[in-house]
Amino acid sequence: MRASGVTDTQDQAKLHQQILFANGRLLFLSIALFLLFIAAPPAESIEAAAHIPKYLQIPILYVTDRELTGETFGTHRRYASFCQHHMYYGTEFVTVANDQAKSDSQLFERLGWKVVDKKEAKFSPKDRIDPQDPEKAKAAFFDRAQKSLDQSENRRLGVFVHGSIDAFEDASQDAAQLAYSLQTPLIMYSWPAGSHTRGYFIDGSNCEWSQEHFNTFCGDLSDFSAKHPIEVTAIAHSMGNRLLVRALHLVYDKQFVKNWELVSPDIDADTCRHYVIGLKPNGSKFRLYVSNKDKLLPVAQMLAGGYYRLGEADDPMKLPKVWETTDAPFERIDFTAVDKGFEGHTIPSELIANIVNTNSAGPGLQLVPESEVHAGRLEKFADRALKLNDAYRFPEEFCKRVLRAEDTLQKHVGRGDREKESK
Repeated sequence: MRASGVTDTQDQAKLHQQILFANGRLLFLSIALFLLFIAAPPAESIEAAAHIPKYLQIPILYVTDRELTGETFGTHRRYASFCQHHMYYGTEFVTVANDQAKSDSQLFERLGWKVVDKKEAKFSPKDRIDPQDPEKAKAAFFDRAQKSLDQSENRRLGVFVHGSIDAFEDASQDAAQLAYSLQTPLIMYSWPAGSHTRGYFIDGSNCEWSQEHFNTFCGDLSDFSAKHPIEVTAIAHSMGNRLLVRALHLVYDKQFVKNWELVSPDIDADTCRHYVIGLKPNGSKFRLYVSNKDKLLPVAQMLAGGYYRLGEADDPMKLPKVWETTDAPFERIDFTAVDKGFEGHTIPSELIANIVNTNSAGPGLQLVPESEVHAGRLEKFADRALKLNDAYRFPEEFCKRVLRAEDTLQKHVGRGDREKESK
């Protein structure tokens, strides 16, 4: 009797433990399900995410005087000698990552963008225009440009000129990234830049060789604008600015170029002054993008005997006096905060698009007035021959600095503290 009672008590204790354990598991599962429920995105968010493509294929209209090599264009001139001044024309379909999570199918259709699963292994596919009859090829090219504008339901057109040490396929990626950010049709003018640093001086010669071809293209674009009103945003990077600046006199008074975006120009600053003397405000806007992270332009300065490049961030002598007025069409934008990589010298595509389209730096960024410019260490080293001041006061009306929102807050807090201390 006694042993049986003990056994019954033990059985009851085990049963009680099992009940508690089962209740604990049920409670744990209930809590886990509740957490999963509140953490899970709504069904419509899941559906929207499923419709955001990972890659987009963007058509880029191109004009080039490079040599044709297989499926792409090489680093040499089309004509090694006895140049006939004929160009290659066509459309390249370049894939970019959809980093901004764009999903507007109507936008894609208007701009001719296509959703794709992956990037090309090597060369982007191209639809070349038959070059046998140069005049017919040119006419066919501008027909394509007109169709792109009509389809986009907009008059805005981007024109991009790449820099040195930039192979055709690499330059095409930059062009497509700009088209992606600007959301406009875009023409890339591609001159025979090399793909190796050792060819820098060869690139300089080829850039000069291409000038007359680029001037011809500018004239053709001007004729096109007379028949089909357009608003052009002209963007040049690094050495490509030499082509753009030297062609200013051909198109500036035509006024169809509304925005001149000069990104890290690798052109002698005082030589640039020669080309802009006499230019008066005409409603268009010049923007000079500079970065203190840029390590390539100070090297270019040293290779040029110590004379400043227009795109260096610290030069107090490079700005034409005619532009130093409150109604000047000029802005100097320091984009150090968004320049990428160890070398810097990148193209801030999204920033450019935001400034052109909305006159703001974009989400999470601010454009703040900047009245003082300081040289970086490498720029000071490159400046040893000329010994210019490392700080200079600029009128705040046309000098801006890009800051991230958190940096802007810290700057204003710091300024407030300094003002309190001064009082």
